[in-house]
Amino acid sequence: MALSIALALALALLLAGHHLSQLAAKRHQQHLGELQGALLQRAIDLLHSLQKHRGLGAQQDLHSTSQRNALARHLDQLWLNWPGPSLQLAPLQEDWPRLRRNPADFAAHCQVIDGLLEVIALLETRLYQAGNLHVQGVTHACHGLENLARLRGLSVRAANYSQCPRGLKEQIQNLCLALEQSPATPSLQQVLKRLEDELIDSREVRLAPQECFALLTPLIDECAQRLRGPLHTPLKD
Repeated sequence: MALSIALALALALLLAGHHLSQLAAKRHQQHLGELQGALLQRAIDLLHSLQKHRGLGAQQDLHSTSQRNALARHLDQLWLNWPGPSLQLAPLQEDWPRLRRNPADFAAHCQVIDGLLEVIALLETRLYQAGNLHVQGVTHACHGLENLARLRGLSVRAANYSQCPRGLKEQIQNLCLALEQSPATPSLQQVLKRLEDELIDSREVRLAPQECFALLTPLIDECAQRLRGPLHTPLKD
């Protein structure tokens, strides 16, 4: 009798331990999913803010400098406690101080932005595989956003010259072509036409750097707002 009771207790303890272990694993996965979902939103905020910081980097007027300094302080907060290696992600926060010190370094900004796009792609894959189907397409949308933002950054730089330099002209034309081949809204078509007439093909640049920035920023902000929308959907447990 005593042996039967002991065996029954042992079995009960074993089953209880197994159940608790399953609960702990489920909670861990749920916590990990929530962490990665929040990080995906944060990575998109970082992407959008870094793109703007890059676009302001070639502008030296007082208003643009003030905007850039305020944005740098915002980026300081966004980079705080970046999980990086703990989630097997690149430690991109280590590159931010260099960008902060050299806001006009276009190539360095692009390098960090490309790293962020890789992080976004990885987080999208992980969340999608966990059953969060609403995140599908986020990386593709972010690449579209980067095409617009890179066009802004290059146009701002080209507008600092009396005539668009050949190297910048080729990069701008390639981006314009890529944007034209995607579903282009009438407002985007108007912007591209103005860049073509007053910056790319004009014998003399007729757009100021601030005008190029102001011309493209509303389209970029609208695109960023659109891609954030689906991310507010609750994640799967």
